[in-house]
Amino acid sequence: MLVGAASLPSAPLLITDVGRGLGLSAQQLRASVRRLARSLPVADVLVLVAAGHPALHDTVTADMAGLGYPNVRRNLDPCPAAITALSRLTQYPRVRRPRLPLDLGSLALLIDRSEPVVALEVSATAEYPVLSAVGASVVTALGDAGLQGNIVAAGDLSAGLHDGAPLAAIPGAPEWDARMVELHSRGRPKELGELGPAEAARVGAHGWAPLCVLQGASACAGMTLTVRRYSAPRGAGYLMVSARRPAD
Repeated sequence: MLVGAASLPSAPLLITDVGRGLGLSAQQLRASVRRLARSLPVADVLVLVAAGHPALHDTVTADMAGLGYPNVRRNLDPCPAAITALSRLTQYPRVRRPRLPLDLGSLALLIDRSEPVVALEVSATAEYPVLSAVGASVVTALGDAGLQGNIVAAGDLSAGLHDGAPLAAIPGAPEWDARMVELHSRGRPKELGELGPAEAARVGAHGWAPLCVLQGASACAGMTLTVRRYSAPRGAGYLMVSARRPAD
């Protein structure tokens, strides 16, 4: 069963040994990430979700060598039972690579937990119903494998909120972020489909697809996501939400 759910930034700058000399807002965001990661329930497996090419990773090595930090590295254990069950349900291929893609690797390093991992990539161009169904499949796969799990999705919103942002200023980006926060704050995440995938790509929000998966998983498990923080250091928006399974 699913016992906890959350979204966190997948920004490498928030990793302690990568981002140095951060401003106050980024430092506060980093602290919030740590608190939320620690608050997830004890579980058998951790499911990480980021956008990319649909795949399940049989090897879980997270490192920042591609950014010039080869010593920032962790080798995590995969969870074969959950990976097998989820691959059967989604028909996603299983891949073995020297390292996780950047977003998944950053999530693994930021969360810094010891549970075996299911590293899941989903398509950024898929529609909301497809992504939500993948989330529901995560819950089913955990049940099929007889495991309790947490799911954590990349919550990166627009990277173009003003002229100093990574993508410079993108028209409508602040409004897009505001709408994402509003939908989660008002308990209406099913309307996420109105904001992507094309519009999410236009504003540089690569967390839209993972957040759709998170919503599908949470709804299937009967959990309601709550906004914990929205922050936009350096012109890039990050949404943090979480939920726990109610006690029996």
